[in-house]
Amino acid sequence: MRKRHLTLFLSAALVLSIPAQSASPYGWDAASNEALFRSLLTYLRTVQTDWVGEPAYYQVQDLMTELELSFRAKPYAWMGQVHDFCNRMESLYPPTLSHPAVGTEDRYEKIRRNILRLRDYPMHQVSVTNGTEAFLPPTAQVKAFTAANKAWLQLKRKAFFDFLRTPRPSGDELQVVKLYSSGYVFRTKDACIGIDICYAEGLYDGEGREELADMLDAVYVTHAHGDHYDIPLLNLMLQKGKAVVAPHTMERHLTAAGGERHIWNTHHLEPVPVAGRARTQAYMSAQGTEPCLLYLIQVGSWRLVHVGDNSSHDNEAKFYPNYEQADILLSPIFQGLPNFLKNTLSPLNPKGIDRFYMNIHENEWHHTIDGRVSYQFLYSSTSGLANPSVAYPGTAILDCGEHITLSK
Repeated sequence: MRKRHLTLFLSAALVLSIPAQSASPYGWDAASNEALFRSLLTYLRTVQTDWVGEPAYYQVQDLMTELELSFRAKPYAWMGQVHDFCNRMESLYPPTLSHPAVGTEDRYEKIRRNILRLRDYPMHQVSVTNGTEAFLPPTAQVKAFTAANKAWLQLKRKAFFDFLRTPRPSGDELQVVKLYSSGYVFRTKDACIGIDICYAEGLYDGEGREELADMLDAVYVTHAHGDHYDIPLLNLMLQKGKAVVAPHTMERHLTAAGGERHIWNTHHLEPVPVAGRARTQAYMSAQGTEPCLLYLIQVGSWRLVHVGDNSSHDNEAKFYPNYEQADILLSPIFQGLPNFLKNTLSPLNPKGIDRFYMNIHENEWHHTIDGRVSYQFLYSSTSGLANPSVAYPGTAILDCGEHITLSK
């Protein structure tokens, strides 16, 4: 087992240490299957030159040979193969806390970030739902892309539910579980809440929805974009007498009777009890015309901020004094994290409690190519987690279906 673990580590370090290059603002452009595959091989060859004479050199050679052989017979198989490789590696290197500005030489943390970067490859094809794109892939490519990513998402959904079926934490721990993009579940010994829970725009086919509604005490929605909510789940919550918190633009979707509704069209700066398990403050914000609620939610002793991905950064700044009370900050990876974190972490928490940053809105399937930001962007852009002058807080980067347990 130890030898296998080392082999996988060396392969991962080799395969993933150089980021892909592209002209897109987020690091990726639409491309044909052939172009994506050849880019992946170029990536592998470039990394391999750094490992001449090392065992991993031959592991990468074997991987490239396997990919080439499979490509001749099944030209789209590489998408699933990359997902499978990342799945195996994520099980060996689950999420942990790091401090990117000072932790870049930490082997474990680098493996994690490289696994996530590799995940970008099968995720970044032109949006198959946006007809305005200049590049429209052939039908076979679209079908393969859809099949590979649907299989990945459904496997991750299984991991999500498998964890939520385990016992709740004891003491003052907080369990954080990610479903998809901006969607998280936060669980203490006494409460279980979800924020921006989306079933991947129909691609999860709804399995587990009622079980999830039974598990959750409350669901929060930041804004009425389809990748931030699941209408059947919200109505199930109400039918079961649970709580839903959402901006007023969501009200037309809530057709079920019963439950606890908090439908807001303005700020709520005084804490509001929700489901008898959480206390919530909110600031109404927006980019463009779609309202977005910035939430500060207290569950047990834990306070977390979730800003959605449609808020005005100027309005966020007005809510910063409330962020100073938070333990966990969740914001989009394209936000300009150094500035966001610098403002939200200062002045220091008067109790000296560590704070954590967590990611939202990465590798989202149905966004346009420029809107489907990547882990590559998160780790290589100085507006992400690559600014060496920023003292980042504890950072836990979760891929879909992954979880981490925090304690104070």
